[in-house]
Parts: sequence; C-alpha cells; structure tokens
Amino acid sequence: MSDDYPLDLQRVAYSYLERPNRSVLAMLDGHVFRERPGATILDVGCGCGANARVVRTRWPEARVIGIEPNAEAAAEARAVCDRVFPGTLEEWMASGEDVPAVDAIVLSDVLEHIADPVQWLRSTASLPALAHATWIISVPNFGVWYNRLRTLAGRFDYAWSGLYDRTHLRFYTRKSIRHLLAYCGFEVMATRGTASIVQSAAPFLRKCFSGDLESGNHLALSGSSAFRLYQRIVEPAEESLCNLWPSLLAFQIVIAARRAR
Repeated sequence: MSDDYPLDLQRVAYSYLERPNRSVLAMLDGHVFRERPGATILDVGCGCGANARVVRTRWPEARVIGIEPNAEAAAEARAVCDRVFPGTLEEWMASGEDVPAVDAIVLSDVLEHIADPVQWLRSTASLPALAHATWIISVPNFGVWYNRLRTLAGRFDYAWSGLYDRTHLRFYTRKSIRHLLAYCGFEVMATRGTASIVQSAAPFLRKCFSGDLESGNHLALSGSSAFRLYQRIVEPAEESLCNLWPSLLAFQIVIAARRAR
C-alpha cells in the first residue's frame, strides 16, 4: 500500500488502521452508561467495530447498532455489534428496517466526510428514533500544533487517514465545530481532546502494519503489545497534557451534545 497514491480511491477503497477512541468512550461512560448501563447506541460510521468492541467488553448490557458504508468493514463489525447495516444512515432509514429508539448516537470522525453538515445534522436530528439521544461527536482538529507547523512550511499532503485523510470534505477546529452544532440547534454539554503527540507520527507508524492492512486486518493494533502498553501508560498522560490546551494540542475534538429543548 505504501507505493500507492492516497487519492486513488478506486485502487484502495478502505485504508484505515482502526483503534478505539479513548475520549469517545469516556464521553459514553460519563453521559450515557453511568445512568443507563443497558443503553442502545447507534454507531454511525462504525468501521470494523473498534469502539463497539470496547463497549461490548465494558458494558455487556449495552446494545450497539452499527451503520457502515464499506461492506468489508461492516462484515467485520458484525462480530461485536448487535446489528450492522451495510450502507449510509440515510439508506438505513429508507430501507424499511425496524429503527428503535436509541439512547446515544456516536459520530466518531464522520462529520468531516459530510459535504452539507448543516442539512445532514438537522435531518438526522429530526428522526423520531433520536428524539432523546445524547450525541457523541468527534472530528479531527485542524488547529492541532503539527498542522500549524506544516501550514507555515507550505505543506498539505493527502494521507490514508488522520487529519489529511483523502476523503475529508470539511475541516474543523474546536471553535468551528462548536459553532456548527450551536447553529444546528445543539447544546454542548462537554468537550475534550484526544492525544496528538504520538498521532503526529501516524504516517510512519502505519508502515509497521502495512502487511496487515494489505491483508484486510484493519484491527491489527489491538494485537500489538507495544500499542497496549501505550494505551495503559503513555496515552492517559499524553491526553491529560493535550487537554490543557485542546484547541492547539488535541488531535481530535470530542463533544457530548444534545438537542436544545
């Protein structure tokens, strides 16, 4: 894959090396599962189910419904989600399938892929199944420190994933994502950021897993002892540091929100 060009979407359709989002899971814990351990979660763009795997382990009473447009990833996610629809949210709503009321909707790195986020958010929020849902949203932070340095150097190179993901259509900072949500009628309850120091080296780190990605193992990180050590020891400290100044230091901005009443 390293010899391919990221913008050649026809040659490599799904390029993600997935990992659970620590901040998304923390928001689910604090704003959903503490009150409702058996909550129903709608995970839009669930990928291969990295977040759902952790939900299944920590909150076994919870129910996860995944929506994933990539057929390969959707098939992988079925191992940990109660239901997975291989398509978009709009296609699922129009499919005639039973759509239960959900306690939370997770948009983990989704909005940056939406061309018209205002219309999409408003139409999604109007769905009866989401009438009382908590929204957990994460977006890459375009204001992160290493992007500021790259911009000063005149660099912008599309990549397989991350901030420069080849499929991103919109870019957000901490301020602009909050503005978007307020404009669309949401009330922000909490905001936090994800670690960025190790993430800044992601293009180099993913080369270590190029063989796994080429063979379709998009969850290879979960089998890495070095990554598990990072999760236990380094990432918590790194995330605490980045949350001292999230608009500059956070790789992703993660928000818990709800529709304003």
